[in-house]
Amino acid sequence: MIRKKQTVRLFAKDITGDLVKDRQEVTVNWRAGQLVLDEPSFNGGKDIGPDPFTTVLSGLVGCTLTTLRMYIKRKGWDITDIHCSVNMLQQTEPFKTSVFRTLSFGQPVTDEQKERLLWIAVNCPVAKLLQGEINIDTRLSDDPAVPAGTGNYPPSDEASADVTGSYLTQ
Repeated sequence: MIRKKQTVRLFAKDITGDLVKDRQEVTVNWRAGQLVLDEPSFNGGKDIGPDPFTTVLSGLVGCTLTTLRMYIKRKGWDITDIHCSVNMLQQTEPFKTSVFRTLSFGQPVTDEQKERLLWIAVNCPVAKLLQGEINIDTRLSDDPAVPAGTGNYPPSDEASADVTGSYLTQ
């Protein structure tokens, strides 16, 4: 049987965020609670939570470690301690971002295990997301309750195709 690739939403409920007047921190609402993101003081925030870049890299760390843990458990290997460090470098002209990730283990790991664990880390879902093609469809809405990816601007009628086309290329 040939399986067709499906495009599905990853989350049943949208992840949302709110910014309150005269404050830099953002309250992010997710399925089981809230997370506060903030900027460091040198960027106008109070540093009461991770900044957005730290949050993205934290997602890579979390996905890398949990994916490795699941694989190690499935293989029955005696590797209990794993350390993952990440950082990034941004170049402005031309704009390019490089993410650096290093893994280390608290127990001896064979060369064969290292090779396989490296492959697993490189192919963890968040790493694949960050390395793949990403399109961000941004819309405006007068109603904060509409689902992500919907809204009333830019208009979607045929007459506004030229406006929408120029909006998407900016």
